[in-house]
Amino acid sequence: MNAIKIFFLVMIGTISLSFGQTADDYFHNGAQHYIDSQLQQAIAAVQKGLEMEPENPRLQALLEKLKEQQKQQQQQKQQQQQNKDQQKQDQQKQQQQNQDDQQDQKKKDQQQQQQNQDRDQQKKDQQKEQPQPQEGEKKEISKKDAERILQALRSKEKENQKLRAIKLKGKKKVKKDW
Repeated sequence: MNAIKIFFLVMIGTISLSFGQTADDYFHNGAQHYIDSQLQQAIAAVQKGLEMEPENPRLQALLEKLKEQQKQQQQQKQQQQQNKDQQKQDQQKQQQQNQDDQQDQKKKDQQQQQQNQDRDQQKKDQQKEQPQPQEGEKKEISKKDAERILQALRSKEKENQKLRAIKLKGKKKVKKDW
């Protein structure tokens, strides 16, 4: 009778082993998912194994490692998101700065154009204010200006006469020798 009981117990254990998984199977399954970068599936497999054997030290250690890895991944994702957000903000600031620079340049150009127009208008106004000699009307100059002009003409005439005299003295008559 004892042999029959032992036989049935062995058969039940074998059947349960063939249909069910052991804690080691869940450990290996979780480790394989971790290696394949399937963190969520790895955690689920280890937790199923811990349901069977809550005190299994290998499963507990693997679960701790998996949760640490999960935290690191979440932190990396948050950091990446913050970096993306910062880059977007920087790009928006740069675009805004460029727009502001363009508007400032337009304002400067408009101011410069307005200044040029004002300057041109002032010149026109000044020319209108100055009396222009009428046709047939003689322009008057001061006595000093007239004397200065005459003196300059006399000195120029003297210089020209000296140059002509030098040229005449330097020329010799060439006799034809043919």
